[in-house]
Amino acid sequence: MQELLFHQDIKTCRPLSVRMIFEDNHNWNAFILEHKDELRDVEIIEVNKMLSCKDESRGYFTYHQTIYFGCNSRICSNCGKNHTDKWAKSLKNAMFNVPHRHAVLTISDVLWPIILQNRFLQKVLIDAAIEAINDTISYKNRNGRLLAGAIVVLHPFSKNMGFNPHLHVLVTEGGFDKRGRFIHQKFISFRGMRKTWQYQVLTRFKAEFPGNMEISMLVHQLFKKYPEGFYVHLPEESRITNKQNVARYVARYIRHPAVANTRLYEYDGKSVTFWYKDHEDKKIFVTMEVKKFIRALIQHIPDRNFKMIRYYGSYGRRIKKLFSGYLQRSLNQTTFEDFSKKRNVWAPECPNCGTKMTFAWYEKL
Repeated sequence: MQELLFHQDIKTCRPLSVRMIFEDNHNWNAFILEHKDELRDVEIIEVNKMLSCKDESRGYFTYHQTIYFGCNSRICSNCGKNHTDKWAKSLKNAMFNVPHRHAVLTISDVLWPIILQNRFLQKVLIDAAIEAINDTISYKNRNGRLLAGAIVVLHPFSKNMGFNPHLHVLVTEGGFDKRGRFIHQKFISFRGMRKTWQYQVLTRFKAEFPGNMEISMLVHQLFKKYPEGFYVHLPEESRITNKQNVARYVARYIRHPAVANTRLYEYDGKSVTFWYKDHEDKKIFVTMEVKKFIRALIQHIPDRNFKMIRYYGSYGRRIKKLFSGYLQRSLNQTTFEDFSKKRNVWAPECPNCGTKMTFAWYEKL
């Protein structure tokens, strides 16, 4: 009875969150002891960062009120949202002034566990996307191959927190020819994209395991099982002509944990219940033991320095300037130097009077 009351007090006095679940009852420490030989270093680092988010040890700014630094962890809902909002705001200024399409590229579920055990294949998957896109867009162009631009976002999980790697791609509706002219192609072959995407993925996966008969047989079976190719979602309504709306499409799929705090429904100290909406917009509730919940969440943390967002084709860093006539300006990340020059511009509002507070000092412990 005491344990039940204790957890009721937690839910009443402290909002239910991923961090609270990890900290309560030493759940994270117990998980480390039990699975220390299986955990990747990056998983431990990212979780510990999340657990210290907004802690004094991370440093802080002082105005007339102390503003603690965030953790910037891959599984922190608060920091993930802030990062996403800033990235999306600057994205619209880095887009070519041409129509774009939002596509979703998926693969067979048979490949999911192979990618989970061989995480380098995530990069192979992303590389396959731009080749499939360029092949599809160039197919009907009589004057040669076109160079499309694509911003590819790897989304490693499904709504129920299962491992389901798929790609969200923002791609130009057409491409640039050898003269640097943009050739608009409103029609993109949905059927052709499916087969090209499947071919690029399977042949590249096979090349990564030379001499592996099991992989070779699997590739052969998947070609036979999916004669129409892997599923690609590229509807007509995915067309984006207004750059102001670009961020709304892409920002949803950038860095954020597999489950947001707002989707946590219940926690009793032993199990966690969260919900998600299915394709019919119905709420589905899922209950997991705490240790399974932790494992399901941290498995989606990417390896250190792995880029979940990549720029390909005409959006590539080295050649984007060749098409500057279609581009406003590049993405710029805010640095501490930017803050130091305009520190009062970044100042938060006073909770009492609503005016911007005056910067006093900065401290990093």
